[in-house]
Amino acid sequence: MIVNTKVKAVLPCDGKKSVQFEDGIIIYIGVRALVQFNSHVCGHDGNGIGKPRHCWMMDWDKLEERG
Repeated sequence: MIVNTKVKAVLPCDGKKSVQFEDGIIIYIGVRALVQFNSHVCGHDGNGIGKPRHCWMMDWDKLEERG
């Protein structure tokens, strides 16, 4: 997966259950993927690069690529 890949969170990450089953897009890649979700997930803004309260750092194995 690369930046701008559409994804779905298939499992919670770091105890954040609000991301499970949510769709989003990868906006930054490091050891994990920073995902900006389509919905407000009570997250963060990815240090200013994403939409406030819509972002969360996700483990790769908790994401599924969407068409």
